[in-house]
Amino acid sequence: MKAIILGVMALSGLGLAFGVLLAWVSKKFHVQIDPRVEKVTELLPGVNCGACGFAGCSALAEALVADTAQLTACPVSGADSKKQIAQELGVCAVDLHNITPLAVVACNGGTRAKDKFKYQGLADCRVAVKTMGGPKNCKYACVGQGTCATVCPANAISMRADGIPLINPDLCVGCTKCVAVCPSNIIYMLEREKKVYIKCRSRDKGAQVMKNCKCGCIACMKCVKECPVKCISIVDNLAVIDHAKCINCQKCVAVCPTKCIAVL
Repeated sequence: MKAIILGVMALSGLGLAFGVLLAWVSKKFHVQIDPRVEKVTELLPGVNCGACGFAGCSALAEALVADTAQLTACPVSGADSKKQIAQELGVCAVDLHNITPLAVVACNGGTRAKDKFKYQGLADCRVAVKTMGGPKNCKYACVGQGTCATVCPANAISMRADGIPLINPDLCVGCTKCVAVCPSNIIYMLEREKKVYIKCRSRDKGAQVMKNCKCGCIACMKCVKECPVKCISIVDNLAVIDHAKCINCQKCVAVCPTKCIAVL
């Protein structure tokens, strides 16, 4: 009995000693966490998608507080959230909305683009384009199943009555998820101050474009000739704008016979 009591006392003593040791180690090696990290984490979307290049929102928050990441790193959070983070960190709250790139749709076809067949399968663009080569005569056309709208985290995309995605510039956060999911590669990112863009991706010759939808680029050269700064060229039967040179004069928009040059 005495041996049992001594054993219990010995174990209790060891437990107390280890407890004191752990408390000392915890205090000795305690890492002070900046309280701003928790606040910034709360202001981030919390989706932990990794698109910012960090292992989740909390890791990005730590980097923002440590000034090793940019306020624009998160492609999902909106301009208001970024401004709140800027205020929390005491940095200049620039107009983040205007420097966030905007997703644009480079297709003017929709229901105007002739169908090869009536698609009645799963409402997914990726499935549609793999079904007998896609339902449109133009292989570059939007198939209108709305997959881009489904994946948009900001609900910035809706489908127009003519089957073309409509992107709300006030809601778009530049996350590029719609770009990644579009199997026709007709969605791309454009700097907001670059107002003019081509609403077509077809590399077909003009006659074939007119046969398919009549509202695509026919490489007529009118925009090239009209541009005062020579920022438009024809590449593989498609007008291409060099946005580094474009001055947003919109003269090309006025002369385009198929109205495939648009303004944000």
